[in-house]
Amino acid sequence: QIREAVIKDLKLLPLYEKLVIDVVIPSLKRRLQDDTPRVFYYQYPCTLRLQPGPSKEYNRTHRDAEYGHQIGEINFWMPLSDYALTRTTLEVETLPGSNEFKPLDISIGEIAAFHGTLLHHRAPPNSSVCTRVSLDFRIGIEGYFDPKWKLKGIKAQHSRRSIKI
Repeated sequence: QIREAVIKDLKLLPLYEKLVIDVVIPSLKRRLQDDTPRVFYYQYPCTLRLQPGPSKEYNRTHRDAEYGHQIGEINFWMPLSDYALTRTTLEVETLPGSNEFKPLDISIGEIAAFHGTLLHHRAPPNSSVCTRVSLDFRIGIEGYFDPKWKLKGIKAQHSRRSIKI
């Protein structure tokens, strides 16, 4: 299983954690425009997604709230495969409930942030013979995120680590 492989990957996990702590959280903190130290709760481990081609159907359109995520989390999505090969990316709703989707126009080495708890998102069909590979994770922010909260009926939840910056 992919999740088990990620959990055991002693090369990927330290790199992922370094990316989150050294790049993503400081960027997120700057966007808050508040110098007060805060705790950031980041998903650990990250999620690795594979979308083999060719396929003809969208994956399930959803909001992360359906899976027990709360409003105080931000989603981060990073492609690990070249769009030129797969011609597919992640599509995110422009406004909550609008049912209008916009593809994330980013390349390898870039990370998109969006509010996946409120915004529907989906992966369109991958009509190529290549596999689309991406990494995603969520970060909760102290004051907006309750690390003890759980949606009733959810069997599995992402584990988290925290850092105060």
